[in-house]
Amino acid sequence: EESDAEMTQSAQRRRRAPVSEDSEEDDEEQVGDMDVDGGESQDQVVKKLVRYALACEYQRLPIKRSGISEKVLAKQRVPFKRVFEQAQTQLRTKFGMEMVELPLKEKVTMRDKRAAQKTKGSSKSSASYILTTILPTKYRIPEIIPPSIIGSSAEEAAYTALCTMIVSIISLSPGKSIPDSKLDRYLGRLNANRNMPMDKTENVLKKMANQGYITKVMDKSGDEETIDWVVGPRGKIEIGNAGVHGLVNEVYGESAPEDLQQRLKRSLGMINVEDLGDDEQEEADETREANDGSSTQRRQPGRLR
Repeated sequence: EESDAEMTQSAQRRRRAPVSEDSEEDDEEQVGDMDVDGGESQDQVVKKLVRYALACEYQRLPIKRSGISEKVLAKQRVPFKRVFEQAQTQLRTKFGMEMVELPLKEKVTMRDKRAAQKTKGSSKSSASYILTTILPTKYRIPEIIPPSIIGSSAEEAAYTALCTMIVSIISLSPGKSIPDSKLDRYLGRLNANRNMPMDKTENVLKKMANQGYITKVMDKSGDEETIDWVVGPRGKIEIGNAGVHGLVNEVYGESAPEDLQQRLKRSLGMINVEDLGDDEQEEADETREANDGSSTQRRQPGRLR
């Protein structure tokens, strides 16, 4: 009887014994390594997301959340936020990149604006991302950051230059929009049809639109149809005001006027009107009026079809 009592007491002591921190950590590691819902482990899902993001960016395609759910998560019951954050950590520490959410496409036409007002309570997130480098400037060279799918280095250089040029022209235009006919004239001055090594200008513009650098806006009123161009989501993130600023400075070089930076920042909306002088405020007011006029009379300057 005494031996039975001792065995019972020892069993109770074992049940009441506190669990050590080491054992808790071991349990957490085991849970983390367990297959999720009988499928892949969370670590494997994170690696799949990293590969998917790299593959999309290699083709200059947006990394869509719907694509992540379909091709990465599939039927795995893994929290999207946790997988996304861990994939971001992998991209930053191993590849010097990170996923940045793309902005929503601008509502340019009155039809789009009215539709947006009706769905005001809808999500304001694009749920699409692209990869951007976080490396210091001195390491952002082709030897370290190879380009996406290209035919040759010369073609890639020409294509990148044209993308930056067109995004800059649109960004510096009144209302940050340019009629198709006016863009044609600018490209004609650049002899783009003869200087494009990869394809016709029309096809290159279509490619830029498909990749999100620029967006083609078509507005139809009766029998008339106008076409304008605005900067696309990828153009805003990948090139943005910094790219436009750098291009203009490179073009002007040492012959740049003294007030170039001030004028450039004002045109890009990077400066407050309160910081301007009287003459500059008057010029800013004229620019704003021109922008308002271009948005209210958008059908007039575009190309008629």
